[in-house]
Amino acid sequence: MPRAPHPADLGPTASTGRARLACILSLGTCLGVACAPDLPPGQRVASPRILALRTEVIAPLFPEEDPDAGVRCEALPFEKVRVTPFMVEPTGVLDIAGPDFDPIWLACQLGPAQGLFACLRDALPVELDELPECPVPSFADIDPNAMELPEYPSPCRFPDDGSDDGRLEFTAPFAPNLLLGGDIELTMISRAPGSPATRACAEAMLSKAADLPNECIYAVTRVSVGPIEQLLAFAAMFGFELPPELGEVPDPEDIPDGDRNPRIASFRVTVIDPAADEETEYGEVERGGKITVKRGQTIEIDTDTPAADLQTFPVPINNGVGGMGSEQQTERLDGSWYRTWGTLLAGSSDDREAFNQWTMRKGEADADELPPDGRALLYYVLRDSRLGVDWWWLEVEVEP
Repeated sequence: MPRAPHPADLGPTASTGRARLACILSLGTCLGVACAPDLPPGQRVASPRILALRTEVIAPLFPEEDPDAGVRCEALPFEKVRVTPFMVEPTGVLDIAGPDFDPIWLACQLGPAQGLFACLRDALPVELDELPECPVPSFADIDPNAMELPEYPSPCRFPDDGSDDGRLEFTAPFAPNLLLGGDIELTMISRAPGSPATRACAEAMLSKAADLPNECIYAVTRVSVGPIEQLLAFAAMFGFELPPELGEVPDPEDIPDGDRNPRIASFRVTVIDPAADEETEYGEVERGGKITVKRGQTIEIDTDTPAADLQTFPVPINNGVGGMGSEQQTERLDGSWYRTWGTLLAGSSDDREAFNQWTMRKGEADADELPPDGRALLYYVLRDSRLGVDWWWLEVEVEP
């Protein structure tokens, strides 16, 4: 029986009435099946993996009030959104614009009480060629005389835009499920380097096959369209009658800011040589930067996220049951560290001033005293407690 891959849970949930979760299933999938016991540690990158999906609003409807803030990951209806996968290998960050990555993207409308992957799973089995094409929504679709919002096909398949850069760009819809607190469920399917065509990977998943190909990469995430207070204001502006259970249309000053991606503003490196009792400060290292160290030395990393990136947002009390109002919560941070070789002091961090140590010494799952080709990589993925994400990576040449 082939080894099942390890799924990485990529998004802590927040009690906002919408579950905030992203699930990455690399090189096959478990999907509720227990994974094999011989898997490498979750923080070790031993094969191609997707560590995160980042959503960015790239064509906002209105000028951003704070141009120095992080980019919004929560879109308003009719805004253009870009979704970027963070794909990595033991040899480095995978070129998602290269021939080894050829994703198919599907969209599905999640209801407010549905968990991640529930929408597409409920539609299976389905033929790939029978999926309708996801439309490009626009203000022209809105007909106030219809008294209801236009339906968005669910599930649907995004057409190939010919860009071949591995990312997805689409226009956020204005659909009925969003007014109730639902989200857009995005599923990404791709072949891994050297594996069969992506279409075979998609057909296996959509057929509800019991065994999915190990050489395939599947990723599922949510895209939030909102804030819901702004959606209610939009619906009222277009003349739609809102159900009483949705409450009153909020005043403009009561509409919260959209969810934004946190930022890794600083990544500082110090190399500690225990044999010589010396420290060498490299200072700030750029994203994807390279340094050279000796076997046995320890790399100390300090990262920083601006305090302003931790947004405060309203959360319905008791999930809104009984009209009990809302309370304010502040986002939390969750950092995940991954390496291709060596040992890490910790696999996670939860502070905006995160700290870790990476020692250039063979780990329990490593085969050799030096990394392959003398190169080791560290990947750091930072998430907030909603849908925001950022990442960094560092390449190290390890000398004997």
